[in-house]
Amino acid sequence: MHVVICFINIGFYHMARLTAVSVMCEKLGWKLTAVQLTDDSLEHPWGDTGVNSSFPILSLIKSGKQDVLDKRLPHLSNSEIENCLVELNPDIVFLPGWSFQLSQKALTWCRKKNVPTILMSESKYDDVKRTWWKEMLKSWLYVKRFSGALVGGDVHADYIKSLGMSRNMIFTGYDVVDNEHFIQHADFARKHESSVRTSNPKIPKTPYFLVVTRLIPRKNVESLFDAYIKYRNEVKDMPWDLVICGNGELKDQLIKTAIDNNLEKNIHFPGFLSYQEIGYWYGLSGAFVHPALKEQWGLVVNEACSSGVPILCSKTVGSSYELVREGVNGYLFEPEDIKDITRCLIKIHQLDHDERGVMGEESRKIVKKCSPEVFAESVVSLSQIVIDKCKMIN
Repeated sequence: MHVVICFINIGFYHMARLTAVSVMCEKLGWKLTAVQLTDDSLEHPWGDTGVNSSFPILSLIKSGKQDVLDKRLPHLSNSEIENCLVELNPDIVFLPGWSFQLSQKALTWCRKKNVPTILMSESKYDDVKRTWWKEMLKSWLYVKRFSGALVGGDVHADYIKSLGMSRNMIFTGYDVVDNEHFIQHADFARKHESSVRTSNPKIPKTPYFLVVTRLIPRKNVESLFDAYIKYRNEVKDMPWDLVICGNGELKDQLIKTAIDNNLEKNIHFPGFLSYQEIGYWYGLSGAFVHPALKEQWGLVVNEACSSGVPILCSKTVGSSYELVREGVNGYLFEPEDIKDITRCLIKIHQLDHDERGVMGEESRKIVKKCSPEVFAESVVSLSQIVIDKCKMIN
């Protein structure tokens, strides 16, 4: 069995998934090949993953000047994908969604060659405003042409089912990260706080809420700012600081807002933090906040759960359905309701250290169902089921 898994570009969490699949494939005597559209990180500056993979990784477009790459991405030719797949001769192909040209062109080739395909998706019904005729076209042109699907959670499975795929061919476990990486780094930070703070002097010495996100309108950090200001006005007993990790078009505006409200010493902007250091910031935080207006999944919630911290999360974030239990490991809020966000900030603040510790442990228990091993099990199970069906038909 030769399994080919395609992504747009491969970062740390893709490598964690692929490595777990590789381990299972090796046990079964299968072969795994990963294909990425480009080895450029695009809008995700995660840099070199630094992992020597035990499986081949093929790049259709090599990284280069960004303007050249941007021009080539929409115009990837059929022959580039077809030549790659002909050379690989896969038994089954996993594709990232249906809207990317990589997926559409690969799907077309696979159907011509009778190679089964698996859809990898984190779409859910409320991501955008849906119209019935577009949904019918999407179902007919793409979704029904896949043999199965690998999705984030039940809410994502329900959406794919609504597009015409049988529920028993939809597996969960797509949206996972390397849980162990964040467990180790967060625990190290707690056990060696003094040395970690010395090597990471930007980490606040006072308790803080942590946000890890791109600073763009959809991430809703502006509403969180308004809620944080209200929180500080209502909480007189040593209010926490706010740490915003990440970069984006709104950064200068947000810094100005902090200064205008005399909060430049309480709201911190450390910028983009590397994969190797972000776990320390999670580990020393009091709680993690994800305020996005719309988010198909939100892997930062996985990271925070693995790090063992309470979660404050928008109800529209896809991972909240699977990873946040109200009052157990955190609290959920309406992202456009400033009072509701403020309520959650205050509730976490009012808990004592031990109560927040219990929530953090619950986060770790909950996120166990979203691990690279679960992703690998779903890949193998789907592959076996689909290939067996094909053999019966043929």
